[in-house]
Amino acid sequence: MLRTLVSRPLLRAVHSRGYISRAALSTHVKKTIQSQSVSDFDELRERALLRHVISSSTEGDPESVTAAMDTFWDTFFHGEGTQEWQLRGAALDNAVRAKQPKIAMEIGAYCGYTAVRMGRLMPAGGRLISIEIDPLYAAIATKMVEHAGLSDRVSVEIGSVSGRLPAIHKKFGVQGPLDAVLLDHDVDSYLPDLRLLEQNGHIDKGTMVLCDWSLYPGSNDTDQAPTAANDFMAYLKEIGMSQSTRHTLRDKEFFTVSASDWVGVV
Repeated sequence: MLRTLVSRPLLRAVHSRGYISRAALSTHVKKTIQSQSVSDFDELRERALLRHVISSSTEGDPESVTAAMDTFWDTFFHGEGTQEWQLRGAALDNAVRAKQPKIAMEIGAYCGYTAVRMGRLMPAGGRLISIEIDPLYAAIATKMVEHAGLSDRVSVEIGSVSGRLPAIHKKFGVQGPLDAVLLDHDVDSYLPDLRLLEQNGHIDKGTMVLCDWSLYPGSNDTDQAPTAANDFMAYLKEIGMSQSTRHTLRDKEFFTVSASDWVGVV
């Protein structure tokens, strides 16, 4: 996952109106940032995000947690990218509701927004395993999941897919195909990580594969995205997952791939 000052992962929110006013949140964010030392600059946004969510959302209520994160990022980016993220969030919700996965994996948790969003829709007894390579972000994501009351169905693992897969096998008894996989990390890692999961028996034609190469404001992966997308979708076609669609919005191209019967923008 790319972690630059205005990188794509920082846009992981779908705009939500009416939780708190933008002016009030802007003041809150400014005060939070001013209270931190210069040496913490690279982590200010994530720390401010966690403080805001804990202080302004209802513990045990996933909807209020995602709403607080929505408002924070919408304010931080002055609404830029809002329409794209509305499409992404709605499509993700629809996909999870339709599939009702018993066992799912997210690669690239960042601060836990999608883990909470997906986790709240997992069926009883279901499990979402969310993998995040950065220890700080994984810790924040874990707290977000806990605060949302979803620890019984969402687990955050620190490390890479290759590094954590043996432990995931042991901890969760994952042996066969996953019901769903969300690829939400470095686009260059999509294909090798999917291949690794396939080699370990976790991908088949019934696995719902969700990803995107949406070129959002602040993204610094625009050059490799189309090439990575073409290679990735060619591989999916090769192994029998050939459904794919492309959408354009504000001159940005959305690549969507799916297994089984799901098609949408994620």
